Amino acid sequence: MLNSQLKQQIVDNRKRILPIIDTVILCGRQGLALRGDGDHGNMQSLEDPLTNDGNFRALLRYRANGGDEHLVNQLLRSGLNATYISSTIQNEVIHACNDLILADVVEKVNAAHCFSVLADETADISGTEQFALCVRYMDCDVGVVREDFLQFVPVFDVTGKSLATVLNDSLIRFGIDVQYLRGQGYDGAAAMSGRLHGAQSYVRALHPLALYVHCGAHSLNLAISDACAVAPIRNCLGTIGSVYNFLNTPKRLEVLRSTIERLCPGAHATRLVQMCPTGE
Repeated sequence: MLNSQLKQQIVDNRKRILPIIDTVILCGRQGLALRGDGDHGNMQSLEDPLTNDGNFRALLRYRANGGDEHLVNQLLRSGLNATYISSTIQNEVIHACNDLILADVVEKVNAAHCFSVLADETADISGTEQFALCVRYMDCDVGVVREDFLQFVPVFDVTGKSLATVLNDSLIRFGIDVQYLRGQGYDGAAAMSGRLHGAQSYVRALHPLALYVHCGAHSLNLAISDACAVAPIRNCLGTIGSVYNFLNTPKRLEVLRSTIERLCPGAHATRLVQMCPTGE
């Protein structure tokens, strides 16, 4: 009887906490901030409060009012220290999701037996230097090349040797088999691309087959910046911007649409008309 009661209690507890986990995941999938200014304390009722207490609690109330009795019992009848809706619990659920997603990506990377690492270092709003690590690999299950984000890794020394050490140690800590590292992609900063003391040179010393390639997006950005120094190109882009600003009003867009329909009938005109409201 004791075992049966314990098993039933475990089942009931899981039913009560699953809606909370699902709500955290829903906010993550939809890119919604979980917490508001009033997200603290226990929920006294399922009525909407006078002040906004965040998306997380609003979704919990919506689900509870929709007939989820397990969630109602969890929110209104649990002990004060066992509601599992605090910011601490939310962060723990997010970290657990992170671990599961990271493990799935690592498994696919190791199965590919060949991957490249993409990295960039920047400071966040709090002033903390962070290394953004991504991997590019062949997803063997679907046969397509993927680029997936791994983690943000704090760094405290931005020299090439230190960044290379952080990169290599982080890949090993995540569980990635670094013997399959075949490429590196960074920007052109000396700390990353330097031939003697850049991060890529130290990584090459550890993994000779990991060739360094200057990031294509960064190269394009540099090319556009340099091109804007040429007067004709700069003037052309300025003219395009002025034309866009002139036409980007409801009245002028309507005139433009009617003109396109009159001069260019057919499917091509339909496509142009669809582009007009977006400012393209």
